[in-house]
Amino acid sequence: MVMFIQQEVMKGPLVLMCQALLCLAVSGLFTVDVEQKSYESELHGEVKLVCLFSQVKSLSDLLVIWDKVEPLPEINVYRYERGKEKQNYTNVVFRDRAQLIHEQLSQSRAVLHLKKLRIKDSGTYQCVVKYQQDDVDYKHITLSVTALNTPIKKSLRKTEVEDEVELSCEFAGYPLAEVLWSDGQTVNLTEKSSKSTHVTDEDLINITSRLTVRRDLVRNYTCSFLTEGKVRQTTTFIIPHEIPAGSSHHYVWIGSVIVVLLVIVFIFIIYRKRKNGQKDKRSKSLKCPPPFPQTTANNDCLLTIYENTPHPCDITREEHAEKLQTLRDALTQRYSQPITDTEMKTRLLSYCSNVLPHVLQLREGQAVNISSIFPDKRQTVLLLGKPGSGKTTTAQILSSCWAQSLSIDPWNIKELQLVVSVDCRGANSEFFKLVRCNIPKETPLDVSDIKEMLLGSADCLVILDGYKEGNRDLDETLGMFLKERQTCRILVMSHPGECPGLENKVGTVLNLIHKSDDKSET
Repeated sequence: MVMFIQQEVMKGPLVLMCQALLCLAVSGLFTVDVEQKSYESELHGEVKLVCLFSQVKSLSDLLVIWDKVEPLPEINVYRYERGKEKQNYTNVVFRDRAQLIHEQLSQSRAVLHLKKLRIKDSGTYQCVVKYQQDDVDYKHITLSVTALNTPIKKSLRKTEVEDEVELSCEFAGYPLAEVLWSDGQTVNLTEKSSKSTHVTDEDLINITSRLTVRRDLVRNYTCSFLTEGKVRQTTTFIIPHEIPAGSSHHYVWIGSVIVVLLVIVFIFIIYRKRKNGQKDKRSKSLKCPPPFPQTTANNDCLLTIYENTPHPCDITREEHAEKLQTLRDALTQRYSQPITDTEMKTRLLSYCSNVLPHVLQLREGQAVNISSIFPDKRQTVLLLGKPGSGKTTTAQILSSCWAQSLSIDPWNIKELQLVVSVDCRGANSEFFKLVRCNIPKETPLDVSDIKEMLLGSADCLVILDGYKEGNRDLDETLGMFLKERQTCRILVMSHPGECPGLENKVGTVLNLIHKSDDKSET
């Protein structure tokens, strides 16, 4: 019994010595770790996968291997050995797209830089680092490549049933998105829709969803695409406003009645002006309205005159067209001077794909398609944003896109005859004088010419950048213009709280979220 106790006492120091030696050996092991276990990046973008390893004395004895191990088959991505890249190791799939950042090896970082990302780049990557003969370790990193910002393609067509119309929205993205249909009363209509899918050449999942509705109901229908429970893209159909002309015989008689009513109102206005012997100075452009087909020479001019003072038309159609072309040429030259078409195309693609979809929201905070900032005819859109949120950049993108001959045009803005960008910061004059100040001085047009064109039938867009309510002359003349314009579209850009009057009047109010605000929310 005594001998057993002595043996046990002798074992204690031996165990402690072995444990100490084991700890020393483990602390001296060569290890590999990761900066983060998973990454997510956009299609056609780039990403840097970071692998950390124990400090080494010489990079010439270092071996770094990156492979994509899942899903099978395994693909060789990059191999760095004895200070050099092994080009024959890289699979053709990653050739010219995968690169190890050599400068960071001295900081014990094996960073794999992947460019021009594809959907099939998603998967598990293995980082193996070996030093000299026996020191080796590895770690796995997951990469997810997504495509969530593709704009929705919307279309509308007649059906065999005369009082119905089919709404269609198409979205190509990754991963697979869920489709949600709702009406203006937030009623879920998804179960009444149909859906078809196919995979594109870029491995995107193309979804086309269709919903049949009655064409005689005045209602909005919204199609949304969601992934992971978040709305990624959305578009709205306004029925029957968006039904193409001639697609329904039911509205022919309605249009006829409206035309007759307008003629009666117009005759009544002319009668009152002649009776009172007063001339409306704000209706100067109506002296020479655009001629209608098959009009006679005696009807070319409508007289809005004093009782005994004739006022013949001094501006012909040809002169009006020449002035419109003069203004178009001057604005086109001004907006296309700073950058080339190639630079503009790159900038437009980046802004519309990577910036605007992430910062543009409805007033209620919901995500909205970038096409929402483009007003319809005779519509006003108010875009609010803090300083630095990108309002002026958006104005420059719109005017440059109109002025330059690009194949990319997400707003179809090149269809417009004019786009006028107006800097309203510090403005203290009436509206039309302010517009004239933002047109090149050498342009042979005066304030009355500008007023006539903007109040007329030319399809144009006026962008008011930095507008702030409070200047009486500007506010009153702008209000008159908004009432009297025929077709002109208005995009007003302002800081939150600086246009309370417009916020209550316009139908569409959007917000540009500042990047710092976006980060604080997340």
